[in-house]
Amino acid sequence: MKLKMKMPDLAATESEIEIIRWLVEPGQAVERGQPLVEVQTDKAAMEVESIAVGILVETCAAPNEKVEVGKVIAIIEA
Repeated sequence: MKLKMKMPDLAATESEIEIIRWLVEPGQAVERGQPLVEVQTDKAAMEVESIAVGILVETCAAPNEKVEVGKVIAIIEA
């Protein structure tokens, strides 16, 4: 089953969060709670964790891209 991972609301005052870098490449296995991507809010840099155990199939946002909260950022095959 493919799961769509969305950009979480990280309590930023802006509606967009910038992707800094992906910590896992498509095709790699991931664990629930494993850091997947580093992001920059208007206040701090932080990591966003995987929502499931499985394989990261696709990243839907590139480094330096600003993503709206709630937009799909990755697909995980659970």
